[in-house]
Amino acid sequence: MNTLLNWVIDTLNSTALSGFIMTNAYLFPFLEMVHFIGLCLLFGSLIVVDLRVLGFAKALPIARVDLFVRFALIGFAINLISGTLFVIGDSDRYLVNYAFWTKMGLIVLAGLNTAYFVRRIKPQMDHGLASQNLTKDAKVVAWLSLMLWACVIILGRFIPYVEDL
Repeated sequence: MNTLLNWVIDTLNSTALSGFIMTNAYLFPFLEMVHFIGLCLLFGSLIVVDLRVLGFAKALPIARVDLFVRFALIGFAINLISGTLFVIGDSDRYLVNYAFWTKMGLIVLAGLNTAYFVRRIKPQMDHGLASQNLTKDAKVVAWLSLMLWACVIILGRFIPYVEDL
């Protein structure tokens, strides 16, 4: 595994894109700002959706939170692109880091949770069910979403400070 990881790191480091990202004084800080904006869109929107599913902000019709789901997807796409560029540009930092791999694992779990939400909970919301009439798993999905994404954010902040593999 270590040989494969070293090969991936060496391959990424030898690309022109990696060189461009790491030698351009403005690009990496710009990517960090874009990543933060994507994070704000993603987590800010999910807070609205999840808290509404949990029964908060009852004046907001639950079917209207669909708009926030779209913003969350836009934020995720922004972070997927900028995060991929981080890894390509500085693979030595990311691909050998416990916090990074734990963060990626939690993103996979959050994605599975989101897939369950889209398949099972969102159709109930689209039919206009009030949050108290949603199935019991809706609240579990909402709490899990809030916890997983909060942990993803925290782990992202740990990456510069955590030991390598």
